[in-house]
Amino acid sequence: MEFLLPVLAFVLVSTITPGPNNFLLATSGIKFGVRASLRHVLGIHCGIYLLVVLCGLGLGQLLLAFPEALIGLKVFGTGYLIYLAWKIIGFQLGEGETTSVGKPMSVLQALLFQFSNPKAWMMATTGLNISIGIDGSMFTAILVLALGFATLGLCCNILWLYAGASLQSVWQKKHYQRMINGALALLTVLTIVMFWTV
Repeated sequence: MEFLLPVLAFVLVSTITPGPNNFLLATSGIKFGVRASLRHVLGIHCGIYLLVVLCGLGLGQLLLAFPEALIGLKVFGTGYLIYLAWKIIGFQLGEGETTSVGKPMSVLQALLFQFSNPKAWMMATTGLNISIGIDGSMFTAILVLALGFATLGLCCNILWLYAGASLQSVWQKKHYQRMINGALALLTVLTIVMFWTV
């Protein structure tokens, strides 16, 4: 338990705090509701589990050995978040009505986004470094960390999704859409700062 508790604490803190995934889940909850956004949650978790396995096999250390590759990930992630922020705004310049609310991220889109998300890489590599202390086995570390994300991490993501969905009735009022879309887009862009501090 002395090794398990730090792992669970790490998972809780890293998945409940604001970040690209949580802001995008809240946005999806507002615009599409919980049920339609579950594929987004599933994609995030498939991506995180895959990252944990790949980092456990040494990809994380390889990435850290080549700082240029990490910078490339951050540049790509920055561009993608700016693109998503632009899509979130999605209103006409004339009357301020939304042109289209689009659709939630697919499982594959959310999965692939994890590979451009430096916070996801940090969660996988740091989490494994903490988990390896349980018995010194990388297999155990991967299993424990994946289970942590599948339980506590999933609950935290669902909380962010429900927090967004709770604002859905407000967002559906036309005169609030521009303001809420702008705030969500701004929060999405602000997560870029997190990319460059990880």
